[in-house]
Amino acid sequence: MSVSIHIVPISDSLDMCGEPDSSSAYSLSGHVSISLTSPYSLFERRRTARLLLQSVLLTFEGQTEIITPQSGYAPLRLCSVTREIAPSDSIELNNEGHEESAEPCKTRVGVWNVVFNLPIPGWLPATTTYGVEEVGIRYGLFAEAKFINLDDNQTSTWSFATLCAPFRSKVKSVHAQTLITLRRLMSLPGELTDASSPNTMTYLVNSPVSAAPSQGRPQIPLEVISKIQVLASVPDYVDVDGDHFPLIIRMRTKDLDASECKRIRLSSIAANVIQKEKTRSRPSSEYLIRYPVPSSSQQPPNVPLRDAHPISSVYDVGLYVYSNAEGFTSRSFSLLPPGESGFHPLGEDNYPFAEDGDADVPPTWYTLETNVPYMQRAPSDKTADWAGPSIIRPTVVSPLISIRHEVTIELTCTYHLPNSDEQASERLSFSVPIRVAKIAPTHSQDCFTPPPSQFPASMPIGATLAPSLPELVPYAQSLPAYSQLFDRNGDRKIDYSTPLPLYSPRSPISTSSALREFDAERKDLLEPLLQTNLLA
Repeated sequence: MSVSIHIVPISDSLDMCGEPDSSSAYSLSGHVSISLTSPYSLFERRRTARLLLQSVLLTFEGQTEIITPQSGYAPLRLCSVTREIAPSDSIELNNEGHEESAEPCKTRVGVWNVVFNLPIPGWLPATTTYGVEEVGIRYGLFAEAKFINLDDNQTSTWSFATLCAPFRSKVKSVHAQTLITLRRLMSLPGELTDASSPNTMTYLVNSPVSAAPSQGRPQIPLEVISKIQVLASVPDYVDVDGDHFPLIIRMRTKDLDASECKRIRLSSIAANVIQKEKTRSRPSSEYLIRYPVPSSSQQPPNVPLRDAHPISSVYDVGLYVYSNAEGFTSRSFSLLPPGESGFHPLGEDNYPFAEDGDADVPPTWYTLETNVPYMQRAPSDKTADWAGPSIIRPTVVSPLISIRHEVTIELTCTYHLPNSDEQASERLSFSVPIRVAKIAPTHSQDCFTPPPSQFPASMPIGATLAPSLPELVPYAQSLPAYSQLFDRNGDRKIDYSTPLPLYSPRSPISTSSALREFDAERKDLLEPLLQTNLLA
């Protein structure tokens, strides 16, 4: 007898919205399909396959791995969620009437579907492939069905297997697994917001760091350059599939004499997009405090990963030992397209602060707006190393892999020295962080399109463990996420931002007037009934 199981999730991807949140959870549902095939024999007719299903264990597990020349191989289990999805009572399964079929029976009585609905923690990082060895962050579903073959107890023919029967375990098991892609999506603020003007994050640069001047070149006095205020605005999120994002720079002086304001000229601006990648052999203590990563007793090598990289076998047999040292490896590179320097010269007569010291003119911000381009992938032959090609990736903060982004900005200012024909120059250099993410589709039907049917043509009914699965309803795209309606423990969330109405006492009504109103209302209700009875 042959028993096979298959895991069929409703979708191969699990979408999480917003930043990682340890207080939220998402639902991953589908079914585990169990099918039977009768054993083949040259001397007799195929017998009906019968088994007693005892349990179906389903586990969702997340893992992260890195392989670096400095620290070697480092694995970590992110989470493990296990549920028993079979009924508590054992159930007999058989393929009666379909014994002669060579393929696993997929008829009404040959396939049994056990539905599942697993709660998945909302803090998990997105699926990421990193390095030339294609390690990174992965998630998967693992099923194990345990059963007893009832035909073993009915076999009367003597064989060598009969002698070994008392020493064999009667409980057998089959396994199946499938990968799940976890995507983390960010939505632009508001459904009606124009994508060309998303919400922005604004950073105040109080003390710009000036580059060291060349030997022999004059420097702008510190009491002048320190009084230039700079605001940098970038979008909340930058689309990982895009090619540019807006950058807004606002500048003004504060408490600077009018004569000094007229001496400052802004000559150029330069912007660059930097991606910083960092790997570590052990998670930081801050990450372990913030997110519920399984304890060390549940980590390799104490409990191996279910779907580890092949290189892990070298460590399992003892040729290499897992290192307890905390090693770091990092690299950074520019995301500017080839041929793009990010440098933008400004006019020769650009004195933006000339009127800042005028008391009759209200203080205003000098504004610079530009689009910063970025590329999707660098030439692999120039940047390929152990970490793989330099490609843009979403911003990720995980136990072993972190990917961050920033915009480095340089503002070149010149200053006319008093009583001299010389000019001093200074570069105001600073950087602001940006977050690169997968932006959710603006059209709801693109984000919530039901997947193609993954169910057998004929679903078991009555004798099956799960007759059918509900399909997505048309209005599903307008429903809020589960984490927005319920807390992690299942309690409904209360929106305290909407205040309760103020209490106002009811005006007193005398008893006599209340009775008169009641009698009048009762009379209006009884008169039609009395007229109907009289006519009858």
